[in-house]
Amino acid sequence: MDNYAIQLIAFRSKMTVGDIVLFLRRTSPDVAVGRLAGDYRYRTDLPGGIRHTRPVQWARTDVPRASLEAEVRALPSLTTVYRITQAESVARLEQLLAAGQPLLSPPELPVATNGSAPFTGLQRNLSYARSLATAGQHLDQLKVGSFEVSDVYRAAWVQSVAALDHWVRQEIRCRMLALAAQPATPKPRAFSAFEIPLGLVEQVQAGEKTLVDALDQRLREQGHLVYQNPDKIREGFALVHDTTNFWNRVALVLTRQSDDGVAFTGKQVQLELRQLVQRRHKIAHEYDEDPDDATRKRPIDGATTTQTIDYIEQVAAAILVVLDSPVD
Repeated sequence: MDNYAIQLIAFRSKMTVGDIVLFLRRTSPDVAVGRLAGDYRYRTDLPGGIRHTRPVQWARTDVPRASLEAEVRALPSLTTVYRITQAESVARLEQLLAAGQPLLSPPELPVATNGSAPFTGLQRNLSYARSLATAGQHLDQLKVGSFEVSDVYRAAWVQSVAALDHWVRQEIRCRMLALAAQPATPKPRAFSAFEIPLGLVEQVQAGEKTLVDALDQRLREQGHLVYQNPDKIREGFALVHDTTNFWNRVALVLTRQSDDGVAFTGKQVQLELRQLVQRRHKIAHEYDEDPDDATRKRPIDGATTTQTIDYIEQVAAAILVVLDSPVD
């Protein structure tokens, strides 16, 4: 609730009339862009429990996320009200409002190989998944009949789960290598029990490899491991952190960062992830067949797919908070 109050204060008092507003819509893979047109009002006449409002003059409501990828990737995953301060991003948004046309993303800068690199890769892969969802929405509007447009959403769904799997593997690898490079640092029990083949141990003893190099080789050889199921994700991160009450701690971060005061539980987070992964398996292995009608596929749309992608990013960001926090 503390974060909710902070977000509400920023929404009410820190945003000023004339500010550019970038709105990532939950019901669409596209982004809305406009300018704040008035002051805060508390209203009771709107549906859905909406109370806190400010008027916006929208210039565009159909900007593909891909054309604003640099700006979107800069946003904290668990924050609703956030001021973009990068001068180049502000200039691009001003240009977008003036021209009324989507912009091409600027050339991507190289990512430094530090602790943030895996999550940056996750955001890049999820941005691609969002681009697929946007493409599907546009094809829907064109009434393309030569193939099932809904399969584009299914491809985006599969991509987002694959992005989560890849991120977990890379996050574990980076953190394990960092621990191996610090002999005096206390290690989790699972890290100390991690097995390396005797051949690699002999190469370390002979000075042919460092321990970090040997560990990196072993981790790369385990690229077949899958980190999609919540239990496997927790087991994987046990190699680099104490995962006692892991999902409850992730849920607590999500609750604290919730923009609408929603409380999460560890069981709910795990159930949601399992359902997302199960849908991915249905798409990849069972043609996403409708269990009630074998001649049809289960329904899917751009809004649901975008919400899935956003949820995966939010959970991953919450996991990072847990991994970077001391255990109580």
